[in-house]
Amino acid sequence: MCYTPPRGRSEAAHVMIPRNLFLQRARTVARWSMAAAVLGGCGYYLATRTDRVALSRALRSTDYLLVLAMTIGHVMVVLPIKAWRWGRMLAPIRRLPLWRLYEYCLAGCAVSNLIPARAGHAVRVLLVRRDGVPLAAAVGTILLEEIYNVLVLALLALPLPWVLPLSGRVSATLRLVAVGAALGVAAAFWLAAAGRARPTGLLRRLSEGLALLSNARSAMVVLGQSCLMWLLDIGQVLLAMAAVGVAPRFFGATLVLLFVNLVNAVPATPGQIGLFEAGAAAACVVAGATPEQGIAVGVLYHMMQLIPETVLGALVLARNALGSRELRAMATSLPPGASRE
Repeated sequence: MCYTPPRGRSEAAHVMIPRNLFLQRARTVARWSMAAAVLGGCGYYLATRTDRVALSRALRSTDYLLVLAMTIGHVMVVLPIKAWRWGRMLAPIRRLPLWRLYEYCLAGCAVSNLIPARAGHAVRVLLVRRDGVPLAAAVGTILLEEIYNVLVLALLALPLPWVLPLSGRVSATLRLVAVGAALGVAAAFWLAAAGRARPTGLLRRLSEGLALLSNARSAMVVLGQSCLMWLLDIGQVLLAMAAVGVAPRFFGATLVLLFVNLVNAVPATPGQIGLFEAGAAAACVVAGATPEQGIAVGVLYHMMQLIPETVLGALVLARNALGSRELRAMATSLPPGASRE
């Protein structure tokens, strides 16, 4: 007589594992298929709709001293402010040295430049978790950071329909950004209050990462840091425009920043290669540049961030010995990045 073991929990687990693996592989295939389609579309546009001679001329005549100034400013000013702001958000949980948080930001940028989706957020959470910050609280600070980013972008977007010749569709998109920012801020305050009212549970742990909102002075300081960071980023766009011969205008540079971050909200390609340049080029054309100048601005503005972030961040990752398995495990549990910063 043959014994047939009961169909219990262990067998169900064995059935679920292949199914989960299949779903993960299907998502990976879908993501890379989307990435290939985006890159192919951008390449087709570049090959058929732009004057390659004019594009080559725009890149050859670029003032690369301005590009160098952009790169140094990004690495030595913008990213330290990002780390300083993150440290302020983490302060109610644990105070960490600014230099260490700066390295963690570099590591997150490097991973985002190499892997699409939320892996850059995941690496930052993993690193501060090693310093004793609870997982859910670390995720809460990332969520709060994104809410501040969207809020500042919405404030920057408000005057654009009145000062630039925008289509009705673009103006409607900018209004949606403003509405999204208002909803995000409201959700953050609700989550912080609801979490504090509970003795235990996930909401309670997430609200620890939003503890900054309970202190009006600290919340305003972080808002000021966010405004400063994004204004400096607009300054980088202005330098990129000047480098390729486009008349640098504040509102035109602001539109470039908004377009880049809107396309970055859909993480399709590693480092958003293709999407980033397309968003910057489209905004530059609206602001009065030629398509060739717009693509040159996008390429320069992107590469001056991607190259140093990836090189320096890879050194941080190597020193901290983070593996791909940890990153994949964390990426699925984090909020999507709403912005490039």
